[in-house]
Amino acid sequence: MKAEIDEKEPFPETDADNLEVDVSKNVFMFVELSKDWPIIILGVLLMAASAAATPINTYVYGKIMGQLSEFYINGSSYHLFINQIGRLCGVLIGVGGAKLILVWMGMFIWLKFGEIQQHRAREEIFDKILKEPTSWYDLNTNLMGEMTQVNRCIEELRSGNGEIMANIVQTCGLVISLIIMSFYQSWQITLIVMASAPVMAVVGWYFGKLTYKAQEQENEYTSQASKILDWCLVNPISVRIFNGKYIELSKFNHIVNTSAKSYYKVANAIAANSGVLKFLTLMMFVQGFWFGVYLMQKGRVTIGQLFTTFSSTLMLGQTISGVTSLLAVLNTSHAAAGKIAKYLQTEEEPQLATCYPSYSVDNIEFDNVTFKYPSRDEIILKGVTFKIQQNRFNYIIGKSGAGKSTIPLIIMNLYPTIGGAVRIDGIPIQYLDPKYIAQNITLLQQNPVMFNNKTILENIALGVIDDYDTLEDIPRHLVEKAAKFSLLSDLDLDMKVSGSSLSGGQQQRISIARAYLKDSPVLIMDESFSALDNQNKQVLFQRIKKWRNGKTTIFITHEYDNIEDDDFVIIMEHGNVKDQGEFIKFKNDEVVTSYKAQAYEEVKEPEVTKEKAHTNYDYKTNPYILKDLESASIDEDKEEEKLMGVIAILKYCSSSITRKWLLALGVLISLLEGAANPIFSYCFSKLLAISMEASIGVNVTSKIVVWSCISLSIAGFTGISTYLSEFILQYCSENWIVSLRQMSFDKINNQDMSYFNSKLEPAEITTLLMNDTRDLRSLVSQYISLVTTLVTMVLIGVIWSIVTGWKLALVGIAFVPLVLLVTCAYGIILEIAENKYKTSVVDVETQIHQTMTSIKTIRLFHMNRYFKESYDEALVGLKSVGTYRAFQTGIGFAISDLCSAISQGIILFYGMQLAGKFQYSYFQLLEVITLLTFTISNASSLINHLPDIARGQRAGTFVVKLLESTPISKVETEGKIIPRPSDKAISFNNVTFAYPSDLLEPKLKNVTFDININETVGLVGESGSGKSTIISILLRLYGAKSVKLFNEDISQIDIDWLRETIGIVPQFPKFFDGSIYDNLLYGMNPIRIVSEQEVTNVLKLVNMYEFIVSLPEGIQTCIGEGSNSLVSGGQLQRLSIARAILRNPKILIFDECTSNLDPINSKQIIKLIESLNGKFTILFITHDKEMMRIADNLIVLKNGKLVEQGSYLQLISSKGELSEITKSPDIFL
Repeated sequence: MKAEIDEKEPFPETDADNLEVDVSKNVFMFVELSKDWPIIILGVLLMAASAAATPINTYVYGKIMGQLSEFYINGSSYHLFINQIGRLCGVLIGVGGAKLILVWMGMFIWLKFGEIQQHRAREEIFDKILKEPTSWYDLNTNLMGEMTQVNRCIEELRSGNGEIMANIVQTCGLVISLIIMSFYQSWQITLIVMASAPVMAVVGWYFGKLTYKAQEQENEYTSQASKILDWCLVNPISVRIFNGKYIELSKFNHIVNTSAKSYYKVANAIAANSGVLKFLTLMMFVQGFWFGVYLMQKGRVTIGQLFTTFSSTLMLGQTISGVTSLLAVLNTSHAAAGKIAKYLQTEEEPQLATCYPSYSVDNIEFDNVTFKYPSRDEIILKGVTFKIQQNRFNYIIGKSGAGKSTIPLIIMNLYPTIGGAVRIDGIPIQYLDPKYIAQNITLLQQNPVMFNNKTILENIALGVIDDYDTLEDIPRHLVEKAAKFSLLSDLDLDMKVSGSSLSGGQQQRISIARAYLKDSPVLIMDESFSALDNQNKQVLFQRIKKWRNGKTTIFITHEYDNIEDDDFVIIMEHGNVKDQGEFIKFKNDEVVTSYKAQAYEEVKEPEVTKEKAHTNYDYKTNPYILKDLESASIDEDKEEEKLMGVIAILKYCSSSITRKWLLALGVLISLLEGAANPIFSYCFSKLLAISMEASIGVNVTSKIVVWSCISLSIAGFTGISTYLSEFILQYCSENWIVSLRQMSFDKINNQDMSYFNSKLEPAEITTLLMNDTRDLRSLVSQYISLVTTLVTMVLIGVIWSIVTGWKLALVGIAFVPLVLLVTCAYGIILEIAENKYKTSVVDVETQIHQTMTSIKTIRLFHMNRYFKESYDEALVGLKSVGTYRAFQTGIGFAISDLCSAISQGIILFYGMQLAGKFQYSYFQLLEVITLLTFTISNASSLINHLPDIARGQRAGTFVVKLLESTPISKVETEGKIIPRPSDKAISFNNVTFAYPSDLLEPKLKNVTFDININETVGLVGESGSGKSTIISILLRLYGAKSVKLFNEDISQIDIDWLRETIGIVPQFPKFFDGSIYDNLLYGMNPIRIVSEQEVTNVLKLVNMYEFIVSLPEGIQTCIGEGSNSLVSGGQLQRLSIARAILRNPKILIFDECTSNLDPINSKQIIKLIESLNGKFTILFITHDKEMMRIADNLIVLKNGKLVEQGSYLQLISSKGELSEITKSPDIFL
C-alpha cells in the first residue's frame, strides 16, 4: 500500500512562498528601554571596551616591528632592544588578560539580556493562549504545528539578542576603534583599504534579504510537518486502524523535503555572503599594501606606521566582513521575530465592563438567541427562547445536530451570540465576570479532559483550585468524599502521559467528582454518562439526583428513562425550540416515543472495588479515543541523560548520511580552504618582509608585483573554496537531518501501541525532530569542517614553521596542546550547561502544550491562575538555568583571546631574541611568527563554536536515543499471508494477554470463542472487563498468541490487508483537520476508486446526507481539531460509521456506536446494523439492550474472563452475569 501512495501525484504546494509576516517587528520587539537601559548600556560598554584591545595590539605590534627596523638600521644595544621588546610583549599579554574579563562579563550580560527577551516572549505567548477566545482555537487549523515553530523562533530570538548582538556590538566597537587608529596612523592608506567597504555592505544587505525570505519559508514548512508529527503522536490508534500511517509518512516526507529546499536557499545565501566577503577582505589587504609601500618609499609614513595602519585596516576589513556575516545571521532572528509577531497578532475587541454579583446564579434565560460558530456559515441556533427552571431538574433533548450541546457553551460564555440575548439573573452574559460564571455554573462535557502527570486525586482537586492557593491546600478528605461519591478508588495513581491512564467511564467519573467537590449552584451535564456501563450509570444518576435535589441542574441527554413527569424539558429541533414544559406533556412526542424504554430490575448496589487504570492512548487528553484499554504505571523518575560524543553520534547515524561522496567533496574543499590560509599567511609574511626591505632602501617593485598577484590568486581561491565548502557541508547537513527526521518518523509509525504506553511527550518528540535537529546541522556543517580545517592548518602551519625555523616553532607548538586542553575542558562544562538548559526549555514547552490542549476545561473551571502560576514557575526555573548557562558560556568567547595573547607575546619575545642575536633573518622571523600566530589563533577559535556544537551534541544524543528505543515492531511489519475465504472469521483459543507495561496482570485470561463469517456478535461486560482489549488484539495494535482470522494466525497476516479487512467505529471518533470527504476516505488504498455516488449512498444510509449538503461547502467542509466542536458528537458518530462502511470491510467493529446518538438516530443505526447482518461479520461492544437483542451471539466478560455466551434471551433467562449487568440496582446512598 505504501508503494501505491508514493506513486500518487505530489501533494499540492502550500502557500509558504507567499508568506505574510510582520516585517515591522524585529529582534528587539520585546525590549523595554525603561527597564533594560542599564543592562544594555553595561553590555555595550563592556563589549566596546573589549574591542579596544585589538587596535591596542596592532599599535603595540607596529611598535615592535619599528623597534626591529631601528635595531637593524641603527645597530642599537641588544639589551636595550630586548628590554623594550619585553615591555611591549608584556603589554600584549596584559591587554589579553583585560580582554578576557571584559568579554566574559560582557558576553554574560548580553546572554542574560537574551534570556530576558525570551522570558517576555514566552510570557506573552502564554498570556495570549489564556486570553484568546474559543473561536481563535476553532479557526486555527494548525495549532500545535504553529506552536512548535514559535517555540523554535523564541530560541532564535534569544540568540539574536544574546551572543549575536554581543558580537555585533563588539565588532562595531572594533570597527570604530580601528578606523580611529588607522586614520591616526595614515588616513591615505585607510581610505584606499576601505574603498571596498561599501561593496561589502551591499553584499551583506543583499544576501541578508535572501536569507530572511528563505528562513521564513523554512519556518512555515517546519510548522506544517510538526502538525503531521503531532497528529500521529497524539492519535496513534486512529493512524493505525485506518491504515493512515502511509499517507502521513508520505505527507511528512514531502513537506520536510520541501522545507529542505528552503534551507538550501538559506545556506546558499550565507555561504555566498561568506565567500564574497572573504575575497573582498583579502583583496583589501593587497591594495592597501601596495599603496602603503609606495607612501613609505616617498617618506610619508614610517615602517612602524605602515605596520600599524596595515594591521588595523586589515583587521578593519575582516571586522566589516564579520559584521555583514553577523547581520546575515541576525536576519534569521529577525525572521523569527516576524513569525512570533504574526502569531501574537490579535484583533482588538472592545473590552466590556464586567461585574461580579454578590449573589449566586438563579435564573438563566435565552431570549431569541441566534448563533453560529465563527468558522462556519451555518446558523446553529435560530431564535431560541427558553428559561431554565430554577432549583429544578431541566432536560434538553432532541435529535443529534439539533443544537443541544451548543447551548451550554453559550451559557459558559465560550462563544458570543450573533443575535438575541442570554441573561443570568437579568444581566446579559457578556457583562458578567468570567470567574463568576465559572464559579457558579459547572459544565461537564461528554469527553472530559484529564491532566497529565497528576494523580486522580489531583485531577479531581483541580476542579476547585480557583478557591485555594495551591493543590496542597485543598483538604484531602473533601476530595476523597467526592471520589467515593463517583465510585472512584486508587486516588494516588499517577496519570502519566500515555502511561497509566483511564477508561472513558473512569474519566467521566472523575469529571463528576470534580463537580461534586465544586458543588456550584448550577450544574450542566452534557451526555456525562455515555461511557459508563448500566450499573454505574444508574448508581451515579440516582446519587446525583439526590445530591442536586432543590438545585438548578440541566441534563443534555438522549436517554429519557430517568426523566420524571414533573421535570422541565426543552425539546430542540433543527436549531429551534420545538416545545418546552413538564415532561408529562411530551410522552407521546416522536423524540420520546422513539426512545427504547428499558425496564431495570432492582438489585443491590455493588461495592466500589479497586479498578486498575486503563490505557488512554490519547495522552494529549483529546477526548476522541478508544476506551477500556488497560495498562499499568510506569516509573516516572527521569534519569539524567549523559550526552554522547560527537564522533559517536556521527558514527551511529552514518548510515543516514546520504550522498557521502558529496560530503567527502565538501570536506576536501574545506581542507583546501584550510591549506590556502597558511599559504596566504606565507604570502603575508613575504609582503611584510618586502616592506621591511623597502624601509631600508631596497628596490622591491618587481617583488611587490609578483607577490601581490599570487596573493590575489589565493584570495580568489579562498573565496570560492569558502563558498563551496560552506554550502556543500550545509547541504549535506540538511540532507542528514531530513533523513533522520524521516527515519525517526518511519520508526515511530511502525511501532505497536506498547511504544505509546511508554512515558512519551508528544511536544518533546515534535520539538526534538522539528526544532532541535536544526542544531544537529552544526555537527556536519561546523564540526567536521572545523576539525578538518583545523587539523590541516595546524599540521601545515606547524610543519612549515619547523622547517623555516625550528627553535621558535617548538616554543609556539608548545601552546597548541594547552589550547586544545582548555577547549576540551570548556566543552565538558558547556555540555552540562546546555543539557540542563534544554531540559528546562522542554519543560516550559510541555506546559504550553498541556494548556493549549486543555483550554476549554481550564476556562470552564477557571483554572487560569493555577496554570499561569505553574507556567511562571517553569519560567523561573528556565531563567535560573539560563543565568548559569550564560555564565559558563561567556568564558568560552573570552578565553580564546587570552590564549592567543599569551602565545603571541611569548613567541614575539623569543623570536626577537633570536633576531637580535642574528640567529634568524627578519624574513625568517616574520614567516615563523606569522605561521605560528595564525595557527594558534585558529586553534583557539574552535572554542567560539563549542556552544553550537554542544547544542547539536545534545540533539544528536536524544535523536540516537529515540532511534534506539524504536526498533521496528514485528506487530506492525510481520506477516505476508492473505487469508483465503473461510467459514470461521475470528477465533480466540485459550488466549491470555497482558499489556507489555503490566505483564504481571493479564487483562484476558484463557479466553476462548469463535465467530463465524457473517455472524453478528456482541461483547458485553463492565468497564475494564477486557472488551476493548479484544478489539485491540483483532486490530493488531498489540501482539497476541492463539488468535486467528479466517483460520490464519493473526501475527502472520499482512497488516495492511488486515486493517483494510476490518472497519471500526470507535465510541469517540477522531477526525483530522481536513474536509469531510478526506476524512471519510482517510487511509484507503489509492488503487480503490470510490465514486461520488457511493459516498452519497453511504451518507444517506447513516442519515447524514441532508446535513452535509446543507453546509455551504458541502462535503468539502473542514472538520477536525478545533472544528470538531462545530459538529455534534452524534453527527461525528454517524460520519464514523460511514467511514467504516465505505472501506467495504469483511469485518465491522462497533464500539458503543449508539452512545452519542439521539433515540431516533440510535434506532436507525441499530436497524442499519441489523440490515447488515449476514453481509458482514459484525462485532460490537455495547451496554444497550436493543443492540444486544440483534446479536446472534453475546460474549459476556468479567475481569478478563469469558463467563458466558449465547443469545440475549438465553442469557437473560439463565439469570447469569448478563442479567446482573443489565439490572437496575437499588441505590444505597
